Amino acid sequence: MSYSETGRPALRKAALLLVCVLVFAMPADARHWSEKLRRAAVSVPAQTGGRFISWRMLDDDPSDITFDVVRGGKVVARDLRQSTCYIDPDGKAGDSYRVVAKLNGAAADTSDVAWAWSDAFTTIQLQRPNWDSSRQDDDPRRPRGWGNRGYTPNDCSVGDLDGDGQYELVVKWEPPTSRDNSHRGYCDEVYLDAYRLDGTLLWRINLGKNIRAGAHYTQFMVYDFDGDGKAELICKTAPGTIDGTGRYVSQAADDPTIQRTDNQADLRNNQGYVLDGEELLSVFDGQTGRAVHTIYYRPNRAGGTGGAPSGSDQQFWGDGYGNRCDRYLACVAHLDGTDHRPSAVMCRGYYTRAYLWAVDFDGRRLSTRWLHESTSRDEWDVKDGNDKIIKSSKNGKSLFGQGNHSIAVGDVDRDGFDEIIFGSGALDHDGTLLYSTGLGHGDALHLADLDPRREGLEVMMVHEAPPYGCSVRDAATGELIFHEKGNKDTGRGLAADIDSSRVGHEFWSLASRNVYSIDGTPISDHRPSVNFRIYWDGDLQDELLDGTRVWKWNGDGTDLLMDCGDFGNSSSCNSSKQTPCLQADILGDWREELIFFDRSDPSKINIFTTNVPTPHRVPALMTDHLYRLSVVWQNVGYNQPPHAGRLECR
Repeated sequence: MSYSETGRPALRKAALLLVCVLVFAMPADARHWSEKLRRAAVSVPAQTGGRFISWRMLDDDPSDITFDVVRGGKVVARDLRQSTCYIDPDGKAGDSYRVVAKLNGAAADTSDVAWAWSDAFTTIQLQRPNWDSSRQDDDPRRPRGWGNRGYTPNDCSVGDLDGDGQYELVVKWEPPTSRDNSHRGYCDEVYLDAYRLDGTLLWRINLGKNIRAGAHYTQFMVYDFDGDGKAELICKTAPGTIDGTGRYVSQAADDPTIQRTDNQADLRNNQGYVLDGEELLSVFDGQTGRAVHTIYYRPNRAGGTGGAPSGSDQQFWGDGYGNRCDRYLACVAHLDGTDHRPSAVMCRGYYTRAYLWAVDFDGRRLSTRWLHESTSRDEWDVKDGNDKIIKSSKNGKSLFGQGNHSIAVGDVDRDGFDEIIFGSGALDHDGTLLYSTGLGHGDALHLADLDPRREGLEVMMVHEAPPYGCSVRDAATGELIFHEKGNKDTGRGLAADIDSSRVGHEFWSLASRNVYSIDGTPISDHRPSVNFRIYWDGDLQDELLDGTRVWKWNGDGTDLLMDCGDFGNSSSCNSSKQTPCLQADILGDWREELIFFDRSDPSKINIFTTNVPTPHRVPALMTDHLYRLSVVWQNVGYNQPPHAGRLECR
């Protein structure tokens, strides 16, 4: 297998100087946390024959580090210092490779044996949950016509679950009966599995019948929350949720009212909605899937704490069937400025009321850091773990009605703490409102250093309500830099650095056919895809991913580089959104991997990595703070691509 690069634009020398450092350099204390990763070398067939080997450069590698590539016991490349990839023209399938990092001529560390793939993708065999289509005759709430479609791999995440310096994969299994919040219908159980990359199943969590299936219900955060070097998983749970050891999550609670919950209860009403019963939050051990601690989800459906309030009040939320109260987002943010206390931020509501709940985990217990409540357009409160108001404001602005189907996190005000980009507004690290633009709800947003001539980060966002269109704003202040109005719901938009001849990112949306430079100048009316950006070929520009296809901007349109759908029956997920199960830099050098599922056999997933040589040596993207947090929230809502905070050539 080989990948073509037809239509690749010439890189201009001046532009190369500009893009070798994506200039937003976060202060050191804002880039504090980093996993202890290994080199993760991978060996795949080269385009021109032989083997292509790539490996990680780590964030703390000095600029004078060099690398040797060893095939078997023979050094085939010595003292490489220009990039972290190499083509061995004499390599063949079955050869084993290691990479030796050297400082001052002496070996500093040696990689594990490189992952050896027979093609530029590898297949992982999963353990697909059983789905009994005959059950549709047992319950009138189950929709007809689903046949034997069964479960498919859906959103994924990665984390170092066992602390060995290599990523494990967490897979959400989607039943064929999944539903958007606005649609009635019976949903089958959702499962979360953890796998090593060799396909070894570590554990399975069954979220149970009382968690609906769909893009807006289960936002699962995989991250090292307690600083012990091993990732945990945090997500919303319910009566009947079973952890990776076979226990009900209620057994991990220290609240006696949760311990007494009825785990046999079926809380679904006759339309399939879950509008009654307890709502829980659980943290799971990454190695075993054991529920470590369970607490009540905050807030409950009535905006309070604990218990099991019924229904979805029309006047409270704006509807009576859960479409607003059951819209969830989640992210991870470093809110206390230290390197060992990241918080999970669980979010409820965005069409009307908006609640953001920062939760800490100390290795034993979950606890509330703060709860932000935007309950009207002109009022917000911040509460502590005892429901005491810490801060309150009635200043005519709040997050009410400002949320997105996505979220982003970064240190936008350069104070060493993370802030949360919540649609058309933002929260400071202490849960107080940073700003609200008032431009309302939208589907997609992108946080990055879009304009390196400006200090800090910017946000590009699309809007669903009048005046519609897309906007670019200062991420720290909300100052509107650009706004293209539209005449209808602008459902998609993308910002990416696709043009090497121009400073900063370009952006475009469904509001028009135009592609804009970051200063708002139209540069083309050949709008490309509006899905994901990705680093794939050998230069420092973004490529574009739509479904299974990777495209390259040619200055006035795009050229196809490859279609992963041609290999291993690979398929995107999330219906018309056509997103990968995951896009992240999990193996090899700084270019990103893609995970799709096999449409002919959904018990399999395919991982793709590039085999295009690059002259650039860049630290692993997962050591970049903004990028790493983007990968954590990628599975949330309408999945959006990760963006790097910096792209530093060494």
